[in-house]
Amino acid sequence: MTAIIARLDLWLTRLLDWAVIGLAGLLFCLLNVAVFTRFVLNDSVSWSEELPAHVLAVLTFIGAAYLTRTSEHLGFDAVVRILPPAAKRAVMAGNLLLMAFFGGLLAYYGGIAAASFGSRMLISVDLPMALFRYAMPVGGALIAVISLTRLAGLLTGRVAPDDLLPESDA
Repeated sequence: MTAIIARLDLWLTRLLDWAVIGLAGLLFCLLNVAVFTRFVLNDSVSWSEELPAHVLAVLTFIGAAYLTRTSEHLGFDAVVRILPPAAKRAVMAGNLLLMAFFGGLLAYYGGIAAASFGSRMLISVDLPMALFRYAMPVGGALIAVISLTRLAGLLTGRVAPDDLLPESDA
């Protein structure tokens, strides 16, 4: 079972790596094309604001899951680093539980919000709005799954609390 979880974790990490790189690259290209057409060709494209804004929203939620997986999300790890091992484990477990809870809320209510867009389309491009809005529940679900998996590893002793901290700047 441990080997299966390790392979799934590796697959998820690679998928998130490529998703974040792809989304950031797409956003970079879209913004450069919009700036080029507006200031060099003096002829703005119709999607110059709407499409990059929606891609940025997708990048935000998928990026949040990526940062959860790499332990680079916002946190106060300097305090946790100086705690004794038992307290460190308790604080990390509580943190993971809260992250899973809020990820679950984001997935649930984000799914309701995304579904409310139905078949509405973007104004400037013929793409469904739900395509971008479903990044919220997907990101939330990934955060919840990653957090619960790490919590299980922490509670069973397979994962040390220090393994869940971001790399030290020292």
